[in-house]
Amino acid sequence: MAELLFPHAGYHKGSASSTQPQNTSPDLMNVRPLDNLDDRFRGGQRPGLDKWSSIDISGGVISPVVAMCTVTIVEAI
Repeated sequence: MAELLFPHAGYHKGSASSTQPQNTSPDLMNVRPLDNLDDRFRGGQRPGLDKWSSIDISGGVISPVVAMCTVTIVEAI
């Protein structure tokens, strides 16, 4: 029986499963190698996100936010 190890080297997609780099996985979602509760290297679930604001940015329309971006302003001297 083969030992199943946590893919601590992370997500890797783009090669055949026979040439998959060691300790990677083509299918990861919301995981990280360090367990945040015990500070141990054993794999753990990412913590949930907190609400940033209670302001309704959808204008009352029930629809998901599908894109957000950061804008940097550079002022001329």
